[in-house]
Amino acid sequence: MSSGEPALEPLKIKRAILWARVELKHVHHYQHHRRQINLRNITLWVFKVRCGNTTHLRGKELSEHLEMVTSLTVNVGQLGWQKFDVTKIVNSWYTSHKHIKERLTLLVDCTGCSTHVHISTFNVQASRVAGSSIDSKSAQDPDRPFLVVRTDPAAIKRVRRRAIECSGALKGQCCKQRFYVSFSQLGWDDWIIAPQGYYANYCRGDCAAGHRTPDTFLNYYTHVIEEYRKMDRLAGMQPCCAPLKFSPMSLIYYGPDSNIIKRDLPKMVVDECGCP
Repeated sequence: MSSGEPALEPLKIKRAILWARVELKHVHHYQHHRRQINLRNITLWVFKVRCGNTTHLRGKELSEHLEMVTSLTVNVGQLGWQKFDVTKIVNSWYTSHKHIKERLTLLVDCTGCSTHVHISTFNVQASRVAGSSIDSKSAQDPDRPFLVVRTDPAAIKRVRRRAIECSGALKGQCCKQRFYVSFSQLGWDDWIIAPQGYYANYCRGDCAAGHRTPDTFLNYYTHVIEEYRKMDRLAGMQPCCAPLKFSPMSLIYYGPDSNIIKRDLPKMVVDECGCP
């Protein structure tokens, strides 16, 4: 949202989920002294911090700048990655164009958890206390909190002239067929967090029919080979409608030790098809 590249049209935010890792600091101590601690359920709170980054404040002075977003009650036996629905506040922040000038600052707090609960945040020193703020300037810690935002897929990049879609292609013409891959249908939704799927696309059509001018070949080699093929010097050889250009895709998934990883996978989406 802050890449500096303007979208072709305003994005419509469908859902925004904040993920934060919450764990007991001393698991063995807690299990041994469970009755003394008397901590079975904890309540986690998410607040929006007004007036920018004022999280260095404490107590009543800080509370004057807070706006409650959501809360979540969790059993201590089910700690780990927790999800908070922050769709409303993210949508309000984005649609009011505040994201251009003002950072969205959120505070994750566990009031009453004392020193037994650890919330992983961006700041190593701040994460030593139960309530810590989320700052976007941080190291790439696998336990850092992150925000997954789902937007309306209608806001897509313009299709280049050369990327012929099969919906508008001539019969038999080499074209790009839109094809959606669902991770739940593959049985991968138990380890892939986002996205739920993506348009991988594929190429279909015929490259042997019709006359091709020299400018339609990607290089001189394919031009020469095609001339030999038309002279029946290469029996059985047929040019294939194949991908000419790919683009990467970002994936967020569970890694070893239940840490969360974000990777940009190359050549995951077919952007253009043609006859090499």
